[in-house]
Amino acid sequence: MTHPFEVGKTYRNRQGEYVVQAIDGDKMTIRYIGGGTLVTSVSIQARIWENIQFERQMARAEERRRQAQEARLAARQRAAQPRRARARPAFAGFQESDFETKKRGVAWSSREELGKALTQYLNQRTEGNFSHWLIPHHPLIHVAQRGAYYREVAERNTAFFVALDEGGVSFGLYVGKPDGPVEARGPWSAFVAALTDEDVCRALRMAMETHSLSLDVYTTEIKYGQVARITVQGEGFLWQHEDAGQKVTRLMSAEEVADYVRDLAPDKRCELYVRRQVAVADAVKAGAGLADEIGAVFEALLPVYRAGVGR
Repeated sequence: MTHPFEVGKTYRNRQGEYVVQAIDGDKMTIRYIGGGTLVTSVSIQARIWENIQFERQMARAEERRRQAQEARLAARQRAAQPRRARARPAFAGFQESDFETKKRGVAWSSREELGKALTQYLNQRTEGNFSHWLIPHHPLIHVAQRGAYYREVAERNTAFFVALDEGGVSFGLYVGKPDGPVEARGPWSAFVAALTDEDVCRALRMAMETHSLSLDVYTTEIKYGQVARITVQGEGFLWQHEDAGQKVTRLMSAEEVADYVRDLAPDKRCELYVRRQVAVADAVKAGAGLADEIGAVFEALLPVYRAGVGR
């Protein structure tokens, strides 16, 4: 019989929290935290436990939707306000033509303005030393602290990013590792080490949950491409992999996510994207306010970025 219970662990039903003391077939003995022992049905308690988890998940999802809606509304209201004397860079929003395939990888025309706006956003909130880099021949911006960015090899960095393609715009945190042995003191190693820190994992999970982000994993199996997507699920994470029409999933703890990233293809190119993706129509409709939405995601991921670059 399949059920979620393990002897000695704590669960909850409608009466309160309890510890499982014994399991015998479909019977289980539980002891409530507040006092009292009960012999009950495993199948009934499993159904109650699953319903409680589902209710919690729905409540969290509703809260995320509410927070995201409030963030978008606030961002658009700020964008509609008169400019201050110290005007922000003139990013007016995306146009549909920005998402069309360009010859020779020519990027969207206003990415310099967006890069400046995002740099200013972070610097005003952190008093930091952020700057931005336009990646040649790619519709891509990197934003990072000066002195913690390798201009010569863009895929060697931990950096905030904004990228465009025909499907829309994606933005968040990027971590890259080129082909070859892992550098002991490189950005990839620093980020992997940071994932073992409880505070960093908590900040990552909170940012992913609040802003509906996914952790997308790219590396080489048969060929280079996306090999997994990790999202927040309940109190942990859900790992997903799709291949040849088959979808495989498994639940992971924060420790298991850290182990998974650490063991990724040691000698192969790897890239991680903690990101949100917005469709073309929604990105165009958001106008200049989307810059603030992007900035809010960057700000939520700041603890993870700082830990990953050792600052």
